[in-house]
Amino acid sequence: MASAHTLGQFRDATAYLGNHERLQAMFDEDGYLFLRGVLEGVDRVKQEFVRSLQRQGAVRAGVSEPIWTGAKLEQIDDGDLYGAPSCRELFESPHNLRVFEQIFGEPVFVFRSPTVRYALPNDSEHVSPPHQDYFFVRINEAFRTFWIPLMDIDEEVGGLAIAPGIQRKGLLDHVEADRIFSYVFRGRKQMGIPLESVPQPWLTADYHAGDLLVFHNLMVHWALPNRSDRVRLSIDNRCQPVDAARTWQAERSILEARQFRKTAKQIANEEGASEELFEEIIIELMGRGLQPERPQIRSLMAELGKASKAGQVR
Repeated sequence: MASAHTLGQFRDATAYLGNHERLQAMFDEDGYLFLRGVLEGVDRVKQEFVRSLQRQGAVRAGVSEPIWTGAKLEQIDDGDLYGAPSCRELFESPHNLRVFEQIFGEPVFVFRSPTVRYALPNDSEHVSPPHQDYFFVRINEAFRTFWIPLMDIDEEVGGLAIAPGIQRKGLLDHVEADRIFSYVFRGRKQMGIPLESVPQPWLTADYHAGDLLVFHNLMVHWALPNRSDRVRLSIDNRCQPVDAARTWQAERSILEARQFRKTAKQIANEEGASEELFEEIIIELMGRGLQPERPQIRSLMAELGKASKAGQVR
């Protein structure tokens, strides 16, 4: 459990933002970069999100901080959050794009699918378990995850923790987490890496709006429990060199991805796919840039079914 793991502090790379060679050396060694106060427009996103959650009754009215009212997750319609103009502007800002390009040392492509996070206090069923983004986003080996706190996030609010250096071990086994569900794709059981399988010390920080945490797509990361009275607001996205391979997943929004998943799930259910097989199918559909159509799903069911049987024989 979280209490059994010591949490250290990130190395601060902010002073090296204009020195790509130094940033790259730190990233190669640690698998992450932590930069303080380098982004603009973050407060506007927070303000829009707070106002939206106030309208929905999830955040107390008349306050600037996201003080929770006790509303349940299912009472929140996050379509309004994803539609906030400031959310799009955050990743289109010339200033922020220059920061991203300094990190990569070259022109970048920012995914069109930022993920909005609104973690409720003491909601153990929707805390993201330890995992690697490459397990879900198999586009290429060049993308990195950008995690952005939209508010002050201390130990009580709980932020993101990572296991530095573990990316060198490659893709690890992910298993279905016990009683943990996605709130991005609601109702989906979460896949993750058991905590006891990650012996490295975890690192985190007391985050502030404007900070940026960048990490390798094979970095194991974990959302710490929110034990405060606030809804924890953050946003994450993926970024890569502009000429790296892209798929449908990189070019579409989360709302479009939800419809993609819904269509694929209906067909897979009609074809008799198990829940486990469907999760493999959806990853392959997006990773290969295929549409959620019956012929493609039937073909993947046959292919992945054979691969599973071959693994059992071995």
